[in-house]
Amino acid sequence: MPDEASISVTEGARILGVPEEEARELAGGEDRIPLETIRSRAGAAAIARELAHAREEVGRLSGQLKEVRASNARLQREIKESVQERRRLTEEVLELRAAAEERLMLMERIEHIAVVERELEESSSELERLRSRKLLARLLNR
Repeated sequence: MPDEASISVTEGARILGVPEEEARELAGGEDRIPLETIRSRAGAAAIARELAHAREEVGRLSGQLKEVRASNARLQREIKESVQERRRLTEEVLELRAAAEERLMLMERIEHIAVVERELEESSSELERLRSRKLLARLLNR
């Protein structure tokens, strides 16, 4: 390997970010590691790091997806409950409106009855007055 460019095992371990024992294995029993081996391992290490990073990202996104799905399911339940509550309240409002209309009709009847009672009372008073006059007129004519 004298013609090939190389670096020490210690330097190779530092560049690759691996223990010296693993770097010594790459040296194949020599004290130096060929630069081509370092380049290929560094590329593989970079790919491995990217792959690990991608897996972490997939895990994170998967967790977020689960949260979003759970949130979506919760929101759908809340919407369904809201729709049911709105229907119930609409029915209640319609019932209250019908009751208010009925009450208004009853109040109008009561007012009409009160008017009739007043007219009856006035008529009764007038009749009584007329009867008293007739009696008085009879008494005076006698």
